[in-house]
Amino acid sequence: MNSIDSPPPSHLICPTRRRISANWCGRKTTEISGSSFLIIDNSYHISDYDDAKDKTHQLRLFLGCNNEEDKQYCNACHYNHESGTTYYFCNKCKDYYHKECVESPPIFFSPCHPKNPLQLLYYIGGTTIYYDKECHSCGLMIKGLGYYSFTCDLWLDPVCARKREFSAINNPKRHEHMLHYFPRKASLTCDVCALDDSKYCFYSCLQCDFIVHRTCIYLPRVIQISYHIHRLSFTLSLPFQNLFCGVCGRKINENYGEYSCTKGCVYAVHSKCATRLGIWDRNELEDQPEMLENNLKSFEEIDDGIIRHFSHAHHLMRLHGNIEIFFDGEQNCQACILPLDDGNVYRCMQCDFVFHEACANLPRFKHNMVHHHRLILRPIDKYFFCHICYRYSCGFSYMCSERWCPFSVDVRCASFSEVVDHPSHPHPLFLIYDRETAQACSICRTKSAYIRSLSCAKCDFSLCFRCATLPYKVKHEDDEHILTLCYEKNASGLYWCQVCEKTTNPKKGYYTCNECGVTFHIKCILGEDPYIKAGTINENSSHKVEVIPNNRLSRPICNKCQRRCRYKIVFKTSNGNMICSAREVYGLKVYVKKCRGHNQVR
Repeated sequence: MNSIDSPPPSHLICPTRRRISANWCGRKTTEISGSSFLIIDNSYHISDYDDAKDKTHQLRLFLGCNNEEDKQYCNACHYNHESGTTYYFCNKCKDYYHKECVESPPIFFSPCHPKNPLQLLYYIGGTTIYYDKECHSCGLMIKGLGYYSFTCDLWLDPVCARKREFSAINNPKRHEHMLHYFPRKASLTCDVCALDDSKYCFYSCLQCDFIVHRTCIYLPRVIQISYHIHRLSFTLSLPFQNLFCGVCGRKINENYGEYSCTKGCVYAVHSKCATRLGIWDRNELEDQPEMLENNLKSFEEIDDGIIRHFSHAHHLMRLHGNIEIFFDGEQNCQACILPLDDGNVYRCMQCDFVFHEACANLPRFKHNMVHHHRLILRPIDKYFFCHICYRYSCGFSYMCSERWCPFSVDVRCASFSEVVDHPSHPHPLFLIYDRETAQACSICRTKSAYIRSLSCAKCDFSLCFRCATLPYKVKHEDDEHILTLCYEKNASGLYWCQVCEKTTNPKKGYYTCNECGVTFHIKCILGEDPYIKAGTINENSSHKVEVIPNNRLSRPICNKCQRRCRYKIVFKTSNGNMICSAREVYGLKVYVKKCRGHNQVR
């Protein structure tokens, strides 16, 4: 930011001081859709105030540079907008303000909305969040200062309200002809997003039948979203018919603009769904080469069935098919921590390091539907927290490649693709992005604002990630056969757990032996923390927690629940306390809503 030849202080009041004065002098508020706003009806000239001699809030004009890092955050509208914007700096508040936010009259007729006056408001709170109030021009949320039309229920932020270039837009990447501003708020269908949302202003082509939202004019051409492994490119017409959106699951109208796979997959996404926050990483990838490391394998193939894995590079590993020769059911995969009950495994030729074949083939880098940034596979020497299933886990973790993002997910949650074929249900399952409309999990009956869920498009079946990642096949010492995970929606009669000898609820899921007919509670088989192994130590400057096997003749009494720990592992803290679960150690709470009368885990 550079000062404009160090001009003298202006005679304008800073927006913060102006807002405080509006609060003191006959506070006027209005409520819009459950949110409260302060009506700013005082002048922005300091000479109009009784305390005009107050020199503490002095504004100086600065020019913004055309540099991404030089953008300044405006403390009035809470945005930085595009570079090159002129700012004021207040020597008292030590804050920057857009020139448009400072020089904003209480009542304004905008070139974007010339027929009706706009009232200057400031968001101060309410029963609902402000995120449903979006600027009619740029689509950004009104989070602070904004103009509102009570006649047309229309919002504009101060920067967009002052723009003069509303008459026409030339963007050949979106449309070959000049686009002209349609000044009225009307119910028209946008040819790009296929929506008739009148919250955003429209532009039309005078030479052909083309209508588009202003926000849709600048949609990116090529993007990467979390739901698909390949890049997507924008197209105004799809070559396929009867496609369903890969994000929301609704049918796609191939006559409107959508995003489709650049590699030829029969896959498409609505333009609004593809560019939603949390699905797209906000990067335009047109003319950007794809990273070769995205296809990097986790191992080097030395010979037929012999590999060198990146996490165990000092020894070679050999592929084995008949695992019963080597394992007695007590060994676990180093990546997913699940038992080695069946299937092929890679076993170290010099030590007891082992992998499931599928886990050894996990890619080093991947894009996954659970997170909009690229993920990197890393072995973790202590247990970590999965941000999808809200469990603590050992083994390998996919961690966000962005340094500022603390996101991590275990390999089980990261293994799901955009369509999940789960053995507990005959229909494919899809990730539900809108958590407010998500169903309660059909197995554990919980409905959480934090835990994502997979849902069936054909029936009311739903799975949270905690239940979806439960192993389908397990072994237990009380039965010589393989146990399978079952769920019966319309079950009747009594089922008894072979371990605790209490009744099981088949509607909430259970393990059973198909040959013996016996049943088990899920927790009685897996425990409270099924993905944490004994011998792990978590240590920091304040405390140390050691995971020890619960195989003594006398089980210890948990210092939290005051009952004898009945699971396979126990957490021993640095002060000698024994605690039965990681949830009790760290005070983890998964807040859920009560559903259909069932008590929910918190």
